[in-house]
Amino acid sequence: MKVLVVDDIGYSCHYYARLVEKIGFTATTASSGFEALQILQMDNEVHVVLTDLVMSGMDGIDLFQKAQLVERYSDSGTVSPPQFILMTAVRPEKNSQDRNVQRLKLASELGFSKIMFKPLDQKELKQELDDMSLNVIHSSESEVSLDLYSPTQKVRESVREIVKADNKQAASEFLEVLLEEIANLKNYLKTS
Repeated sequence: MKVLVVDDIGYSCHYYARLVEKIGFTATTASSGFEALQILQMDNEVHVVLTDLVMSGMDGIDLFQKAQLVERYSDSGTVSPPQFILMTAVRPEKNSQDRNVQRLKLASELGFSKIMFKPLDQKELKQELDDMSLNVIHSSESEVSLDLYSPTQKVRESVREIVKADNKQAASEFLEVLLEEIANLKNYLKTS
């Protein structure tokens, strides 16, 4: 899976690109939102954009919104917009009237896959990219993209809610459903 790292500070861009490669993914870089859009228009292999929030010219929010409008195609047809991870040093505890804090809130509303605070936690980034790579898996017969990322995130959120609520009955029932679905997948794989 290819990740486009976007940051207008050169050493940060280089550092996060190397981190993405260390984790096991392919990285390409852009030093501005404008350059990132050009790459997205030419390279339909970019599946994830890891972008800084605060950049001169076009910030991470503007880049996200413009990237949703970029038409991307492959031999199989239309390619979906990439998933976005927003990285920022802006902390929401700051003055809520601060423009960057407002932009951070907007990012949550717009549909960024993840908001991560700098310095990025390597394990958290690896987990997020591993999860996102599930969305890139193609069916070998039909070459249709399968969205495995969204359901995986919903399962994780459900588990966190059950644990947070300390509901052992719900945990037991949820586990039973998961084990049943795992058995269904195993049976499917045996017949393939």
